Amino acid sequence: MKHLDKKINAFLKLGKYLRKKQIDSKLHSLILKTQNNNRWFIYKNSLNALKIWGDSLRKENILKWSSKYNLAYKNNKKIGIIMAGNIPMVGFHDLMCLLFSNHIGIIKTSSSDPFLIPFLYNKLVEFEPELAERVIFKKKIDFVDAIIATGNNISIKNINEKFHSYPSILRGTRSSIAILNGKESEEDLKLLSNDILTYFGFGCRSITKIYVPYKYDFTLLKKILKEKSEAITLIEYLNNFKKIKAINEIIKNNFHVAGKLIIIESKNINAEISSINYEHYSSIDLINKEIESRINSIQCIVGNVNKVNFLKFGEAQKPNLWDYADNIDTVEFLLSL
Repeated sequence: MKHLDKKINAFLKLGKYLRKKQIDSKLHSLILKTQNNNRWFIYKNSLNALKIWGDSLRKENILKWSSKYNLAYKNNKKIGIIMAGNIPMVGFHDLMCLLFSNHIGIIKTSSSDPFLIPFLYNKLVEFEPELAERVIFKKKIDFVDAIIATGNNISIKNINEKFHSYPSILRGTRSSIAILNGKESEEDLKLLSNDILTYFGFGCRSITKIYVPYKYDFTLLKKILKEKSEAITLIEYLNNFKKIKAINEIIKNNFHVAGKLIIIESKNINAEISSINYEHYSSIDLINKEIESRINSIQCIVGNVNKVNFLKFGEAQKPNLWDYADNIDTVEFLLSL
């Protein structure tokens, strides 16, 4: 299918563009503009997200992902996409799914991340002019045939009330967890520190809770997290760290301090920025039951466990093209319309 080959080639060219050792001046300026617009989106994190996309957009990955679908031309429908803005570029996968499914996208980017995704779409049009006029970026979405939205539980509730009669994918708040057995290597824990701190703890793929055996020795983990977190200088993060530490001292919670990160004993999966939660476990069977009971609140599970749904340490922030948020296949949804 020539139209599919053209799309694949456009994304391959985009991947090559993003993998360049030296980014061009326009992209550099947009990353700075993004940082000025949202101080949590520091230059390093936006660049990291772009490089991850560059690595994902390789021929073997795109072919593996796209080959499972029948992507022949069909009737175009208007798809509203409301993108989240908790980490840089988080809505780009929805855009990619849309372009491969041949629908028209009416896209509302987050006010936290309004520059990079439109820029990359324009790059795709530069590489393949047939992709022009497939996407319209708007501040408000109306008159669509279906909706895809990502946000926190409150915003998703509001979106559901407005679009309740439309075919939809609505993604609310989720968190990710890690299961430790106490036998992890120093390298394992360094990779885990990336899963925890890469985007300051924002995003559903950031590890916000760890399960540890009783009598777990936190010494090495605290040392590694201290080394990783000490590099953080963002004042908003540091203010949050001071607040969380003070609150837990006042209410006399059990917690550990690892540099600029608080590790709090809690049954909650969600954690405040600048903190993660931990809980002791006595058996893997009990952990499995815990996971099953909270499966709709969990995005990723990390650990040295030989199970299909477990990720290796360091992989949480590097999803494959076929790793769908909330395990809902976006392309299948779009092709079903």
